[in-house]
Amino acid sequence: ATQRHSVRQLMKINGNEIRPGNVIQHKNGLWVAVKTQDVKPGKGPAYAQVEQKNMIDGSKLNERFLSS
Repeated sequence: ATQRHSVRQLMKINGNEIRPGNVIQHKNGLWVAVKTQDVKPGKGPAYAQVEQKNMIDGSKLNERFLSS
């Protein structure tokens, strides 16, 4: 018997490319971006503040992703 192996290529994206409704793989789970906010502090690099919801258990997570 032959087995088929599915190979998925995962893309890395910048934090400023995340939009509400996007599904991202993060911390060994699949998350839906619920809210996004681009933050440009006076000191330090710009980042995206993303509120995410786990697709499996519904838990929420707020995470910062660097923009470039």
